[in-house]
Amino acid sequence: MSSEKLRKLLDGELDLSEAANDPILSSLASRIYNVDMSDVTPAAEENPQKLEKSNLSFELHDSTSPDALVTELPELPPLDIPVPSTKDSVETPRSLKISILTMMISGPIISICAFLNIFGVFGFLKSCENIVSNNGLCIEGADRLSWLAIGRLNHTEGWVYSGSFGIPTIFLILFGVILLFIGIQLRMYSNRNQ
Repeated sequence: MSSEKLRKLLDGELDLSEAANDPILSSLASRIYNVDMSDVTPAAEENPQKLEKSNLSFELHDSTSPDALVTELPELPPLDIPVPSTKDSVETPRSLKISILTMMISGPIISICAFLNIFGVFGFLKSCENIVSNNGLCIEGADRLSWLAIGRLNHTEGWVYSGSFGIPTIFLILFGVILLFIGIQLRMYSNRNQ
C-alpha cells in the first residue's frame, strides 16, 4: 500500500476497483464509504511483480466459527490467600476484659438503684438521731436519697419526698443503660476479633 493510493482513497479520487487489490485499502474503503468490497471487481494489475506489500499484518477470524467461540484460557497459578489461624488472633487485654465486665455489671446496678430510690427503698439509711439540722427531727415521707446532696445524709438536704423523681434520677437511669449497652458492644467486638 503506497501513501499515494491512501491519499487518493481518503480524498475520494481512488477507484474502488483499485482498492480491491489491496486488503488494507479494501478494509479502509469498506469502513470509510460503507461499501461491501466483496461486490467490487478488482482491477487487473499490469505487472503482478509490482504488487506492493503492506508492512501491517493482521489475522482475520470469523467470529461465528466454533473455533472462535471456544477459547482456551491458560492455567493460572492458585491465589495465595492467607487462611486465618487461631495463632494470628489478637488476645483481648485483661484490663479491657475487666472494664467490660465492670460496665456490664455496674450499668444495670446504677439504673436499678436510681429506679428503686424513687419509691424510697433506701430510707433505712436515714437515722433521725444523726440528722444535725431541724433539731434532730425527721421529716415524714422524705425517704428518697437526694442525688445532688448524696454526701449530706446527716442533714435534711440529703433526703427528699418519695414517689417523685427529677432530672438526676432520669440521668442516672439513662447512664446505667448506656453503660450496659457500651459494655455489650465492647464484648461483642472483642469476641469477634479473637
